[in-house]
Amino acid sequence: MVAGPVTAVLDALSDGAGSLAEVGRRTGLRADVVQAAAEQLVRMGRAQDCVLQFGCPAKGCGGCALSCALRR
Repeated sequence: MVAGPVTAVLDALSDGAGSLAEVGRRTGLRADVVQAAAEQLVRMGRAQDCVLQFGCPAKGCGGCALSCALRR
């Protein structure tokens, strides 16, 4: 079975791709195709559009996914 771009992008995200650039590297799809597929996944409710922050917030640790993982 040949997967379409939307399925390929969803699979790459499910497998841990952390950015659309990484999705492109994993799938071999052009950046515009990856972007369009990601937007379709958001519209379908299969993915969320997230803004990643780098570094800790000025108020200190406690609000990011990494801090949750560290508390386990």
